[in-house]
Order: sequence, then C-alpha cells, then structure tokens
Amino acid sequence: MSLISADQPFALGAVLMVIVAFGLWAERQPWGQKFGGPLLLLAIAMVASNVGLIPFTAPLYGTVAGILVPMAIPLLLLRADMRTIVRESGPMLIAFLVAAGATIVGALVGATVVNLGDLEPQIVGTITSSYIGGSLNFVATAEAVGIKDSSVYVASLSADAVGAVIFLLLLMTMPAVRVIRALMPSRFISEDGRAISHDADISEPAAARTFELPSAAMGLALSLVICAVSKLIANLLQLESLFILVVTTLSLLVANLARPVVDKVSSDFELGTLFMYIFFVAIGAGANVGEVLGAALPIIIFIVVMVLVHLVVLVIVGKLIKLDLAEVLIASNACILGPAPAAALAASKGWQPLIAPGILVGMFGYAIATFIGVALSALLGA
Repeated sequence: MSLISADQPFALGAVLMVIVAFGLWAERQPWGQKFGGPLLLLAIAMVASNVGLIPFTAPLYGTVAGILVPMAIPLLLLRADMRTIVRESGPMLIAFLVAAGATIVGALVGATVVNLGDLEPQIVGTITSSYIGGSLNFVATAEAVGIKDSSVYVASLSADAVGAVIFLLLLMTMPAVRVIRALMPSRFISEDGRAISHDADISEPAAARTFELPSAAMGLALSLVICAVSKLIANLLQLESLFILVVTTLSLLVANLARPVVDKVSSDFELGTLFMYIFFVAIGAGANVGEVLGAALPIIIFIVVMVLVHLVVLVIVGKLIKLDLAEVLIASNACILGPAPAAALAASKGWQPLIAPGILVGMFGYAIATFIGVALSALLGA
C-alpha cells in the first residue's frame, strides 16, 4: 500500500511532475550532466515507488504511455529533415542489427549461466523478444510459446520491467567511461563525455525557438490530429499493433510536405521532450523490486547477464566496424526499450538527427522480435 494510491490521479500526477521538474533542473547542473535527466528520473521514480510513496501500477501510467507518448512523437519529428534522416538511418540500422545480435548472444549466454527451470526455453524466447521489440512482442511470444502459468507470466513481466531500468542505468553511464569513448569516438559526444547538441542539423526558423501560446497550441493540435488520423488508418488496415509506426510515418510526411503549417508551430520539440520525460518517470515507478525478488529473481539474474553481454558485444563490434557511440546508444535503447525511450534519450541529449532513425529502427524491432523469440524458444527446446 503506497502513501499516494492509484485512485488519486492529481496527487500522483503532482509527484510525477515534481520528479520531472527536478530532473530537468538537475541535468543542467554540472553534477547532473554526468548522469542525464532520464537516468535521474528513472532512479528517483524507482525509489519513490519501492519505498511506498507512489504505487507500482496506476491508470495514470497507462495514460502516459497511451496518450502522451504517441503525442510526443509528432512533436519531436515536426522539424525533421528527411535528408538528415536518410543520411543517419544507414549507420543507425547497422547499429540496431548489431544490438539485436548482441541481445541474442546475451540470451544464449544467460541461458547457459542461469537455470530458469522447465520453462527455460519459453522464458528465454519471450524475454529476448521483448528486449529486441517491446511489450507487444512479449505478449505475442508468450502466447505463441505457450506460457500459461500466471505466476511465471507475472514474474517475467516484473523482471522485464526491473531489467529495463538496470539496462538504461548501465547504458546511460557508458559515455562517462573514458575507455568506451576512446573505442567508439562520436561526433555527438565530447572528449570529456558531455553530449554535444546538434540543433543546427534540424531546419528550424528562429521564430520557432521562442514560446508563443497560439503556436504552441497549434503544435499540440497538429500532434493530436496526426495521432487521430494514424489511429483511424491503423484500424482500417487492421494494423493496430503498428499504430506507433503509422504515427511516425505520418509525422514525417507532415514535417516534409506541409512546411507552411509546421512553420506556424513553436515549442514543439520542448513539449515532446517533456512528455517523454514523464514517460521515463512512469517506467521507473513500475519497477517493483520487492515483488520480483522471489519467483523472478532467477529471471532478473538472467536479464542482467544478457544485458551485460549485450553491452560488451556492442562495444567490441562497435570498435571493429567503427560505429558512432551516440548512434550505438540510441540503437541499443531502441532495441531493448523500444522507439519511444530511444527518442526520449536522443531528445534529452539534443541529438535531433538521431530521433527519427531511433524511432524507425525501434519499430523495425517490433516487426522482427516475435519471430526471433519463437525461433529461439524452439532452438533451446529442441
């Protein structure tokens, strides 16, 4: 029982926004710049839920994921230049494929090191699917491989959430490690590990940099229109699971074919970043450490091994084929956590040219992850 219950949306929302506000302030301080806003938000939210201040689950968290995240995608993409996207998507796709391969290698190593019991092939396949795609792949793979035991299902989901936080904590510390920066130099990261903003790579009129209420409202309206039309298209084509991909595609079309409309919008990127930061807090709040220490403990250990191997393989292969560290970070994030967190990480660092490619490769992960998870389960169960 938490101090603030799930049926107190205003009080809960106040706590979430206080955490977001603190994270936005902290990342502008010298000490906060070493960690980054998302990392701080995840850690604070995770502590808040596990000490009993806020609940682990709440309808408000679902609202954040279901409404604010889709709305954030158009806001973050309205300034996207397709020439930049085309130029950046090639290396990002390569980095993503390396990340997906690293996840599979990590899963095989984890299955060798950790005994997950009779359902090990199914659990490994399901977790791997989730860590290449997302929650929709988790559900689809679990159904496909026949995980019916509710305790195993809940334990796996809980471990998945905790593992995601652990992964992001490790990922966010990589730029601070001098050896990793030396192995994979980046045009987005300075020699001392600080993020280098690339705002200039996005075509943005000077007027759009100032906050004006009518043009900010225009941005929110345009975002909602894009989401509404995307939902209609996804339903008509019976592609509800690919709703985010439709939102991304339509956002890019508007950004590149409706420039007169986009030029009337301001503060879109800032609003999109704010929505994504709220999403990070919701992710951290959902990581119930106490609940999963029992049945889910072996699965957490498996995930930790998988994530560690994933990151080691990324660094080794990234060095060999000369990948950019920032692109590897976003691709790895898109692989493990999905397109929305990848976009949030890129936005928080000011890496606008990596936002759209990060979303697109994350959606590619959604498309292939279930097949990989089912195939891996079959391989381990043979």
